[in-house]
Amino acid sequence: MNTDARELLLPRLLTSLISLTLVGLGVMTILTGHYYGRTSKLGGAEISLDGPPAIALGFSTVFFGLFPLAFWFPAKRPRVVWAVACLIAAGAAFYASVRLGRV
Repeated sequence: MNTDARELLLPRLLTSLISLTLVGLGVMTILTGHYYGRTSKLGGAEISLDGPPAIALGFSTVFFGLFPLAFWFPAKRPRVVWAVACLIAAGAAFYASVRLGRV
């Protein structure tokens, strides 16, 4: 393991932990069909979305959670492609969530 790879190990592991957390929240939203919005009042949460809009927002959270894994790619080009693909997919899923919420 060279010096650069050793220096980047801790940041990569921390971004992987963030990724795992976001993907877990997205999968929980997909499986339950409820999106629990975060509020600041008393640290509580209440259901913000139900059904298909919540599931679409769950997919958006999963795709956004996969974004930090770009740090594991060794070269710049694959990192950029991965990040752009994840953000485009997250944006499309968020747009679908907003459109489904209006119906």
